[in-house]
Amino acid sequence: MTAAPQPLDGSGPAAVEPPGWLAAEARTVWAQLAPVTAAGTLTPATATSFGLLCTAVAAYAESDQLVQEAGMLIAEGQALVPNPALAIRAQADGTFARWAREFGLTPASQPPPPTGPRSLRHLRET
Repeated sequence: MTAAPQPLDGSGPAAVEPPGWLAAEARTVWAQLAPVTAAGTLTPATATSFGLLCTAVAAYAESDQLVQEAGMLIAEGQALVPNPALAIRAQADGTFARWAREFGLTPASQPPPPTGPRSLRHLRET
């Protein structure tokens, strides 16, 4: 991911405040991802949606840690059953994937690299 250029007027993704309800872990994700959102996607009007994305990343990390510690299967009585954290992790992954596209945070949502003679000319000029 390449960072979106920051406007010189102090606006842009870094200037958008996270929602007050955002947990500390999600605020850390916000600080990491806000600067690399696609230009114009993170605004005060979309801050709640971006907060959901950040919460999903934080939930994924926490549930993944639980899976790493306890394993994919856990004992329930005499049986082994899937760790409930797997379902939480999968749901967080889906939530992130849904919102990441909206904010230009997936490879598919990135602009295509330059191709053709113009891009070759640019390489020779640098």
